[in-house]
Amino acid sequence: MLSRAQKVRAELTTAANHFDAVQSYRVTIGQTNTPPLDGRAIRQAMGQLKGALSRSGPRAFQQRPADTLQRLLGIQIKRVDRWVKYTWRERFTAARGLLVREESGDLHGSPIARRRAARRASTIRVVQSKDPVRERVFLEESLKVEGLTACLGEIGKLIDDLRAAIAEIDKKQAAMTPEIRAVLQKAASLDGLPLAEVTPELMAGLQLAGVLEDLVVRRL
Repeated sequence: MLSRAQKVRAELTTAANHFDAVQSYRVTIGQTNTPPLDGRAIRQAMGQLKGALSRSGPRAFQQRPADTLQRLLGIQIKRVDRWVKYTWRERFTAARGLLVREESGDLHGSPIARRRAARRASTIRVVQSKDPVRERVFLEESLKVEGLTACLGEIGKLIDDLRAAIAEIDKKQAAMTPEIRAVLQKAASLDGLPLAEVTPELMAGLQLAGVLEDLVVRRL
């Protein structure tokens, strides 16, 4: 009976701390709408448990009011966590198109810019997939900053840097001849560029465009 009471109390404490952390997260990101937390239902369930405690003492922790409260807390926590996940992904709206571009395989030009874009995109994808409430420490360590506000600032810098890297690549691609762009698109396709089509003139063109080091020979 004592173990059951301790478990219920621990779950109440954990839930209350989590809801407080979510509220702090909401304020930090400037989210105007509130988490879908049914505070009234929780208060009612807690009131029923208190009533059971006044009638039955510690045995109330083994009765229906305690079970009801535990189930309700579990439901509310899941609802709030889904809200956190949704609002966190909204912070990355400006990165969506950039991430699609980086993953498309259609970025050619400066190897340095491509590597920079790949690194920034990788970091953005990792932090985007995390829970900013439950995995705050991981975010801070990944971004090498402290606090959610600093994390948001660093994410903004990563997105800007990814945009700049892609813009640099696009500028170099625009300066290429249509023939070189067509060759690069073919090389990036599933079938690749047949070795028989690689002529000395093409090699010279690729060298002039600064993309020769981007290409490798793979056996099908």
